[in-house]
Formats: sequence, C-alpha cells, structure tokens
Amino acid sequence: MTIWTDRLDKIQAGQAAKPRVVEILRLPDIVSWRPGQVVTKWETDEDFFTTGGQLFGGYLGALADQVMGHTAMSVLEDENAFRTVQMNVTFYRPVRAGVLWITGRVTHKTRQAVHVQVDFTDADGALMCSVTGIQIVFPRTPRSTP
Repeated sequence: MTIWTDRLDKIQAGQAAKPRVVEILRLPDIVSWRPGQVVTKWETDEDFFTTGGQLFGGYLGALADQVMGHTAMSVLEDENAFRTVQMNVTFYRPVRAGVLWITGRVTHKTRQAVHVQVDFTDADGALMCSVTGIQIVFPRTPRSTP
C-alpha cells in the first residue's frame, strides 16, 4: 500500500474529501481499481450537453483527466507525485443520455512518466471515445500530497 493507493481506496469507498473542482464538475467516484487499471461509471448529465443533445467534448476531457490521474495513482510510489502533461482525445461516436463506463489503464511506466489510455464505452460496450495521456512523475512535496 502507498499513500496513493490508500487514497484510491478512500475514493472508492466514498470517504475521501473531494477537491472543489471535482464537486463543481460532478466528477464520479471509482467503481473499482487494481494496480495499473481504474474503472469509473458515470451517468450522463444533461447539464453538460450541447444544444445538439450530445455531451460537450471538453467535459469528456475532464472525465479522462480525472481517470488518468487515478490510474497513475494506482502505480505510483509514496515519494512521487504526478501531473498531466499531455492528453490526446479521439471521438468515435457522440455521447448522449445513458451510462458511460470509463476505464483507464497504464500502457507504459518509467521513473519519469506514466502513460495511460482511457476508453469510454456505453452500456452496450460500444467504444465512444479514447484518450491517451502522459503523467509526468516528480518528487512529492507537502503541496503535492493527496
């Protein structure tokens, strides 16, 4: 166990204090996690839909950034912290009302970076969006502690 995996356990159990941005954006909690993988379930919220009736792409980016961070936490050592330095989003289908399953997995890890892929699927398993990103790893300070 690390401070990071302890934090994931608390998030999953609904016992972690949520950062203000998580509350404002109504980002979801974790359904499950294991080292190198995080799964989140999100019920779409029409407050984040465009006038065309689909989910705003920037909100998908926020969801992906959260899951990328949680996924990096699942493999991070106590002495390190992380930040997103790159994120690429590919949209396949418009997201409309319903459930989204968001799965993040580590695709590569070095001492300096964690590469993560996040896939968004609907309730039927159709791939809606994929995101790849890089979390830079650096020495943890009191300010970067969860």
